Parts: sequence; structure tokens; C-alpha cells
Amino acid sequence: MKQKLLREKCNKFMDEVMNLNDLPGLAIGVSAGESAEFVGVRGFRDYAARDPLKEDSIFHCASVSKLFTSSAIMKLVEAGALRIDDRLCEILPDLNIADKRFEEIRLWNMLTHTSGLGDVDDYRWYDFETDDDSLRRYVYESEEVLAQPMLWEPRETRFRYSNIAYEILGQIVSERSGLSYEDFISRYLLEPAGMSSSTMKTFERAGAPDFRDNERMALPHEKKPDRSIGPVEFYPYTRQHAPSSTLTSTAGDLLRWGRAHLRSAFGNDAGDSCCGPLLKPETYEIVWREYATVPNNGEKMGIGWFMREQNKGPQVYRLCGHEGTDDGFRASFWMCPDLDIVTVVLSNLSGAPVKRINKKLFDTIVQI
Repeated sequence: MKQKLLREKCNKFMDEVMNLNDLPGLAIGVSAGESAEFVGVRGFRDYAARDPLKEDSIFHCASVSKLFTSSAIMKLVEAGALRIDDRLCEILPDLNIADKRFEEIRLWNMLTHTSGLGDVDDYRWYDFETDDDSLRRYVYESEEVLAQPMLWEPRETRFRYSNIAYEILGQIVSERSGLSYEDFISRYLLEPAGMSSSTMKTFERAGAPDFRDNERMALPHEKKPDRSIGPVEFYPYTRQHAPSSTLTSTAGDLLRWGRAHLRSAFGNDAGDSCCGPLLKPETYEIVWREYATVPNNGEKMGIGWFMREQNKGPQVYRLCGHEGTDDGFRASFWMCPDLDIVTVVLSNLSGAPVKRINKKLFDTIVQI
């Protein structure tokens, strides 16, 4: 009965969303416990060709990628290869950032966006780098990392979103594990979570670099000056930004990611995870701790996870998750551990209001 009601509610919800929003395409995923799940799509992978989306369509997930990078770091912390309080300058002794305040940056500062490091100015999607040395070059040789002045001292613990910090974290994963960043993510996170349709190596998917001939890949779109929907010139991928931005996945796979975390957090990893828990239950006490406040919306920052409260009537629910924004795509991934709920909203349109949609989706699910 719950599965039937979930399907009815979600289908009605998606129809309403498409009526109210001018979107080329939309995918949502909902998991309300192990036995009730919904994945649905509306619209098109290629708006001009009217090529419809399918339930297994693949979306660029942008900064949702950071949840995988932070989880990878915590896997290494659990293994004793890192400590959360280690200094960046000691972890990567060959990194030579001109602003010497960087020597005070701790591992947890980078994970919580409180390092004082600036952000990426140009993602260079038009370059589409794919070689194995791309991330290392960016971290150790690019002026964007080495010459950019820090915004403040890390000890101030002020929030400033930094993709640069996450690229550096990806290099740490590689150096401390002996694997490429993407191979570590695949072996220790994607495979255990059962995410067989997901990868950080988007360049290996058929049809790269523009994917127009790959029937599973949702294509990026934007609103033109006349408000019409048109294609984005470049697919948002280049390998040096893998740790912050390059996950491509499906709504169903992201539900598996959420379920794997919920099972791990509560010590119940029977499910469909094939290689044990993602993280130890006690690790989540560190990961979901509040380290900083996000100035523009009052959300709290954990180790890679944003945390917020959402009211539904007299009840207040605590959620943790991440948004993703890149050229041509928006992604929204949130979990409510107390209610065992995971919600995913994906769209192939720049600026699509996926966070607002996800909040309304959560309200709809809570009523079931």
C-alpha cells in the first residue's frame, strides 16, 4: 500500500512541477525506507530533438560530487592514513601556496569550507582534460591554486565555499591511497553502494565529449535571452575538477548512495551493499557535527554535508545533503535520517529550482 501511494503521489507531484516550471527535463528519486522507492522522469534528454528522458538517464551531478570526496577522506581517516586535524602543509609537503597563511589549514577546514581558500574562476569546460596527471598539475602547478590570496586565516572558521579546497582533497585521496582519485571513489564508494551507472570518469562514457549520440546521457540546456530553451555549448567536464564536480549518475543510483549511508550510520548494512558499510557508525558523529553556519541561508556545515531544518506543521525535521550547480545542470540530494527518507531531484537546465522542488517533494513524502 505504501509503495502504491508513493508512486501516485510522486507522479502527481512531477506533473505539477512540469506545469509550473519551464524545464527541458526532470528526474526525481524517493526512498521512504527499504521497501518503498520511486524513480520517475518527465521531459527530454535533448529538448530540440524531443528525445525523451528515461528512468535510467544519466545526469551531471556537479557539486554532489563533494559528498564522495569527503566520504573518501573519512575512509582514509578510519584507516589511519589521515587525521582530521592534520595540517595541509604536512599532508602535502610539496604544495607551495604563496599566501603562507595556508600553513594553518587543517584537513577539517577544507572539508567544511572554512579554510579561507578562494574558489575556481574558470572551470575550463571547453578544455575537457582527460589525462591521469590532470588533477596533480592543477593542484601543484596552476596559478589559480598557488597564487590566489587567501580570504582570511583558517582559525577564524568562517564559511566560504571553495571548490579549490575539494580539488586539493582529491589529490590527498590519490596520494594517501596510491590510486587515482576516481579509482578510489569507484572501488570504495560506488561499488559498495551498488552504483553501477555512476562514474567520476565521465570522459570514458560513450559519445564524449558532447554525448549527443549517447541515448542515456541527459544533455545540458540553458535559457536563452528570449527565454527559449537551448543547448549549452560544452558538456561540463574536465578531469582536474573531478573531486568537486564530475560525478555523472542516475536518480536511482543516488538513492542507493543515500540508502548506503543510512544503513552505515545506523549499523544496519545488510541491504544491497556488497562490500560492507561505507563508513563506521561513529564516523557519522563527526561527519554530521556542525562546524560552521552558511551565511546566506542559515544552514549548517558538516564534513562535506550541508545540514538544515525543515518544518512540516508542528514537526521540525533535520536533513543533510548537497546541491549541485553547473552549466546546463542542477542536482539536489537530501536525506532525513530520522525518517529514513532520501530525496533526489535532477534537471538538465542551468538555474533549475531543484532545491525548492526538493523541499516540496519532502513535504509531499512526509504526508504519506
